[in-house]
Amino acid sequence: MIRAMTTSRVLLTHASEGEPVLDLATGDLSFDGMAWHFPADLQDGDVVVHVARGRRTAVVSVATVVRRAGEPAYYAHEDLLSRPVVDTTFWRATARALPTRSVVLNDGERWLDDLERLRYLPAPWPVLDASACTDPARIQRAVLEDGDVADIGRCAGCRGRLSTGHPHLEGSVLFFLCDRCHDTVHHPFGPTVAGLAAHHAPVCPRCGSRDTVEILYGMPPGPVPDDVPIGGCVLDPSGPDLACRTCGHWFRSDRLEPA
Repeated sequence: MIRAMTTSRVLLTHASEGEPVLDLATGDLSFDGMAWHFPADLQDGDVVVHVARGRRTAVVSVATVVRRAGEPAYYAHEDLLSRPVVDTTFWRATARALPTRSVVLNDGERWLDDLERLRYLPAPWPVLDASACTDPARIQRAVLEDGDVADIGRCAGCRGRLSTGHPHLEGSVLFFLCDRCHDTVHHPFGPTVAGLAAHHAPVCPRCGSRDTVEILYGMPPGPVPDDVPIGGCVLDPSGPDLACRTCGHWFRSDRLEPA
């Protein structure tokens, strides 16, 4: 019970940017390995309100801190919210917005009262516009604007080979996704296609970054974007196929099957 967590101080902390709240393999909320930015050093008895961003910003858990002299702080109890309290719910019920950065809440007891009251309400998930997935006219316009999008041999999310590609529009940009990735991006806490692709991207063996891009081989029919590396006219099956945008290292990825 959140309200039982009485304390002299309540800290609201945000997850680090880019950490996925959604477990992309199962569609469940997952907090394993997430990094949190604390607004102050943790003290014994603090209550920490964890906020994370999906398509909505939401409170996902509340925890009590234990800290003994000479020992690192740890959580004695963490209450994971099976129904995260999203920003729209909190605003409508309290006329207060969730802070966009990590802060110490001056009226922490009031926040805990509100979260306890709102945690069991049905979450007003935003209605996601899925009309583009079944609108041939919009899809055709996107293909005409960018002819390269017609190459749907691989999923834009996981880079797996496509047997059936689901069209997905983000603004005016068209992607083709596999069944699981298409379901994932339509989940209320789901990532964008770019976020999903980053989650599945191979890790650079030199610096550990997932910000990678495929190396372009052959003779492209038109101008090449500045951030796309050119590998030459002849494709070497055993040569590098990915480049790291962070450190510039070229490497071979075992995750990509031959086309």
